[in-house]
Amino acid sequence: MDVLANYFEFASSRDKIHAKYKVNHRECIILRMITSAFHEGHKLTVSDVIQMKSIASPATSHAALKSLIEKKLIENKSCAKDARVRKLIPTEKAIKLYKELGMLLIKTK
Repeated sequence: MDVLANYFEFASSRDKIHAKYKVNHRECIILRMITSAFHEGHKLTVSDVIQMKSIASPATSHAALKSLIEKKLIENKSCAKDARVRKLIPTEKAIKLYKELGMLLIKTK
C-alpha cells in the first residue's frame, strides 16, 4: 500500500471513531488539548480553552465544552483553591476514545 492510501485508510477509520463518539472537528481539537494536557499532568481550565481564539470564538468554544460535557467526554470540576476556576478533566470515555485511536495508529503502521 502506498503512503497516500495508508493515510486515507487511517483518516477514514479515525472519522468512524469520531462519529461513534459523536464528536465534531472542533470538539475533537478541544478534547485532544484537554486530554493531552491531562496526560502530561496538567489540567486546563475553562478560561484556558475559551482564550484560545485560534480554535474558535469564546462563545463557540464554550458551546463545544458544553457539548463535550453533555456527551460525558469531559468533566468540569471546581478548583479546590478557587471555586471560580473550573478545571476540565477527561472522562474514562474520552480515554477510551484515544486508546482506540492509538490502536488504530499501531494497526496502520
